[in-house]
Amino acid sequence: MNKNRPNKITFRLSDSELQELRARIKKSGFNEQQFLIRALFSNKVIEKESLHQLLVELRREGVNLNQIARACNSGNVAFETERIKQSIANLEKLWQSLRQ
Repeated sequence: MNKNRPNKITFRLSDSELQELRARIKKSGFNEQQFLIRALFSNKVIEKESLHQLLVELRREGVNLNQIARACNSGNVAFETERIKQSIANLEKLWQSLRQ
């Protein structure tokens, strides 16, 4: 037993998942424990609720884009310029939040 890490956790993998894990561990040059600890703690955890909020906003922007496209196809391009700019700004904000 490791005095610094006395706790143990187990989980199940399919055969293909285990193969993929072993290949990644081998490629990394670390042992299993080092690889898994680095993989677990070097990435930011994405909260499920945050993802839901982002998906809701993305759907809203999709609806806006569809409305803009319909209006442009019907010849109302001049009136939609401001909505297009606002939609682009909203999508850029959404993209930035996804990148963080």
